[in-house]
Amino acid sequence: MAVAVARLLSSGSALVVAAISARQLGPSGRGEIVFVVTVAMLCSEFVSLGANVSGRIHILRRSDVLIEDYLGLAMVLVGVQAILVTLVLTTVGPARFGLDPAVCLLGVVLGVAMFFAHMMVDAAFAVRRTLETGIRDLLIGVLPMFLVVSVAVRGRLSVLLVIGLTAVGYLVGGAYLWRVVRRRTDRVRFVPSRWLPILRSGIPVLAGSLGQTVAFRADRLLVGLLSTSAALGVYSMAATAAELPRILLIPVTQILANRLAIGDITVRSVSSIFRRLALAYGLLMVCVAGVGAAIITPIVGPGFEAVRDSIVLLAISEGLLGLFFVSASVLTGLGRFRRLPAPSLCGAAVIVVADIIVVPRFGGSGAAWVRVAGFGSMALVAGTLALACVRSTVDTST
Repeated sequence: MAVAVARLLSSGSALVVAAISARQLGPSGRGEIVFVVTVAMLCSEFVSLGANVSGRIHILRRSDVLIEDYLGLAMVLVGVQAILVTLVLTTVGPARFGLDPAVCLLGVVLGVAMFFAHMMVDAAFAVRRTLETGIRDLLIGVLPMFLVVSVAVRGRLSVLLVIGLTAVGYLVGGAYLWRVVRRRTDRVRFVPSRWLPILRSGIPVLAGSLGQTVAFRADRLLVGLLSTSAALGVYSMAATAAELPRILLIPVTQILANRLAIGDITVRSVSSIFRRLALAYGLLMVCVAGVGAAIITPIVGPGFEAVRDSIVLLAISEGLLGLFFVSASVLTGLGRFRRLPAPSLCGAAVIVVADIIVVPRFGGSGAAWVRVAGFGSMALVAGTLALACVRSTVDTST
């Protein structure tokens, strides 16, 4: 519960930053920020190679993989992340969005900090320091919020400052978890042969997690590339509001996967847990659909009225996504890594292909309809696979 509260506060802080930057910088400025953050997120998932999830599960299951091996691999991948983000931002950013070199540079810093903090979350889970991940979430959300607010009240906010101050939060949060994990480990090891089990198990996870990130973020990128930065700014505000409750569900599903992996939760109890989580999340999204636009539109100001056109559809898509998250956590906890890619890749394919067709004509409202179809397909495939795994596991145990 403490972790869920911390993530809610962090997500709420991110929403405050989004609202302030949208109000002061307008749809175009907000769109540029969303583009940089989206690139950082997509690159982080790709570069992780699925090692964060597979490494965590290997360590929790007390296999030959040690936390020191995981930390060594994470540090090597940080360099890969820096190279990839640099290439993407310097190639696409100036040409399509008019980003200047300083924004691209801070975007690289943000990408590196985001990736490192992302990897450290699973390291903390692996050494059973769950509560500390909540502190990290507060640092990456609340700290930038205070910094952005302090600049905004002086009327000096810019795209450059928002990206830079967001990077500060991720740097501090990642450094905090690094310190927490290092207190419980020996010297970091750089032995490539020790990374092979993590990477072998991680490839199926990579396909699934990358598919998830593409499904979650590619619509923003495509709205910006196929429309305008202003349209991206408006759409991203509606999506951010609808996604806010997601931050409550994710830590619950991570804990569910961990406890399934170590046997604290029995396979027979999974069905009842699934139903309760799905019902609670669905009710929460009904509230978002009912009041989301009325709350967001007055805050962000003129230029964002089109948020009303898509937030209900985005809330429906989030309710469907909740089913996917719970199903994926069951597959992860049972160690069925090879089944994880299918739902995410299915959803990503639906969203990318449909957005390319729909967005040029219908813009953000069309992208919202596509999300419903994409997240619905993810929920259907993941739920079917999880149910089959639970049934087969129960039959085997009996």
